[in-house]
Amino acid sequence: MTEFIYSLSEVVFSNPFRKEETEIRKRIQETNSSEIRDLRIQLKNILRSQSISTNDTKSKNQKLTALTQVLEELPSLGGFLWKEDTGTVYQWGDWSDFYEDGFSIEKLRLEGQIPSFPYERGTVYFYIKNPPGSFPAEFSFLGWESHFYAFGDEGSLRYTNDFHLDPSERLGDFRKAFDSIRKKFPGSHILTANDLTIFIVPGEPKPIYYVFLFLRFFLIGWTLLLALYIIRMSLSTPKNHLPEESPRLS
Repeated sequence: MTEFIYSLSEVVFSNPFRKEETEIRKRIQETNSSEIRDLRIQLKNILRSQSISTNDTKSKNQKLTALTQVLEELPSLGGFLWKEDTGTVYQWGDWSDFYEDGFSIEKLRLEGQIPSFPYERGTVYFYIKNPPGSFPAEFSFLGWESHFYAFGDEGSLRYTNDFHLDPSERLGDFRKAFDSIRKKFPGSHILTANDLTIFIVPGEPKPIYYVFLFLRFFLIGWTLLLALYIIRMSLSTPKNHLPEESPRLS
């Protein structure tokens, strides 16, 4: 009951910006998780279908060439890294932003947050990146005007609803510019969701938001009245009227 009352009050009485922030974070996480899951399945199927082994990577035979061509054809794949205890077996893509010490491949930074799966005696790491020249996925939210900018851990722009921003914008550059954005738009803040960094710039709520707010108040009020009526009806017990004794015949 306590959780129900809390969630109910959060929906009805919450600040529209906080509600919007929750929705933005939820949808970005769902979309990002879905893309990671789909790409992981694709990579597993590619490795299994081509039966790539460590010997193929050492000899750099035709199997490895075919694997490289297939990886290049995956539009959302930014990097592919196959590591074992002995070192790196095969690497494709630009992994410089993930390395702990520059371009060294001895150790990965934030290794636990990078999507991965086991393969043979090692582990395959990968990350998602928007295709060159494409604009990040856009989400529409009914009743709100806030802008959001979600950057991947490798620094590229992953999701936004601001079409005026250059798709090639990098995380470091945008973080520097965000200080001036905060001064112009109070309430702007930064969120983190798994391997994503999300910048939110609040806007003015549309009139339709207040329409939905009134409808929520009305529906909640009607539900409470109906619940009270049902409770009163269930607790009220009808009076037992004893039947009057029929007069005895003399």
